[in-house]
Amino acid sequence: MDGKPDRINTRKDLKGSRYGNQGIIIMLVYRWLVFLFTAVLCITGSSFHTQGYSILETLAVIAVYNGAVTAYCLNNGKKYAGALLYIDIIAISLLIFFSGGIHSDLYIFYFLPLCLYGIRNDMQGTIRITVFTIAIYTAACFYSDKLFNYRLNWSRMIIYDILFILAAFGISRLSFEVKKYDELRKKEFRLARTDKLTGLANRHYFDQKIKEEVAYADNWNSVINILMFDLDNFKGYNDSYGHAAGDKLLKLFSDIVKQCIRKSDIPVRYGGEEFLVMIRDMDIIIAKSVGDRIRKQLEKQCIRLGHKFGRQVVTASCGIAQYPAHSRNIKCVIDMADQALYHAKEIGKNIVVCYDEIGMTREELESKQALS
Repeated sequence: MDGKPDRINTRKDLKGSRYGNQGIIIMLVYRWLVFLFTAVLCITGSSFHTQGYSILETLAVIAVYNGAVTAYCLNNGKKYAGALLYIDIIAISLLIFFSGGIHSDLYIFYFLPLCLYGIRNDMQGTIRITVFTIAIYTAACFYSDKLFNYRLNWSRMIIYDILFILAAFGISRLSFEVKKYDELRKKEFRLARTDKLTGLANRHYFDQKIKEEVAYADNWNSVINILMFDLDNFKGYNDSYGHAAGDKLLKLFSDIVKQCIRKSDIPVRYGGEEFLVMIRDMDIIIAKSVGDRIRKQLEKQCIRLGHKFGRQVVTASCGIAQYPAHSRNIKCVIDMADQALYHAKEIGKNIVVCYDEIGMTREELESKQALS
């Protein structure tokens, strides 16, 4: 039952994986384009006639390294390792070392790893990789000048270092604002589908989710149990003890529901004091036992209302119907669960009734439950 594959979640995972793989492929294509442009700049540069062999050797090593990175990313596509960016910086620095040091135009390729790291990491991490870039670029320019007798232009190098800092700062700030906006959007999305008082899903979210659940049940020949709960005598409770006590009771019941169900089940505040739990891949007898466990847990609470009122026992009634056993129309199944709930109220409340049990007396239901 629980081992049955979750088709909807699997579809989402495949979709996310597909987008992730597309991002990796785009990154790899970009890497090879950068390598191609770097090779062209190195081969056509003024230092190629004196350091051509060293430049070609370095390009060959980088080509092999790029091939290894490509194989790694294709096999482990979910994660683009941060350590690779540091190796990229070292590879660029080697080419700068052989192609003129401070006079090389290859410094522009530092902006790729800086921007990538700035987008994916926090400010502290971006500062680390920026300092690393500045240090290794300065070393490459300095030793290139010493080894090949180039003229080191310190003011130009300082300007480039400042550009690296500005680029890293700018991309980090942009990434921070984008992430902040994304968090706000996610928060608004959660609020839009969540009941503020209880933290359960709201009616709007349920109306959207039920379509996916029906598709899952149809595709995998599965079932959906609808458990409809109603707090007994809630209006009188609210009038007697106040709305604050009523809100406390609603919150308490929602917590009990969450504790008694699986993570894959969907609890909903359906309206007022009415709650709904959607349970799939479960026999209706077991689903009924879940409803009964929730009912008993609430009954045990004996809520404290202060010195004036002491403690109060609160109960709930529950009606259950199942898709597609009772109907192939999920709206009808919800109505059937509501009818079962209404029958539970009629026969004395604080009981769980399945749709098939409508018409049975309380004594018959209790006797049946005792036998099972």
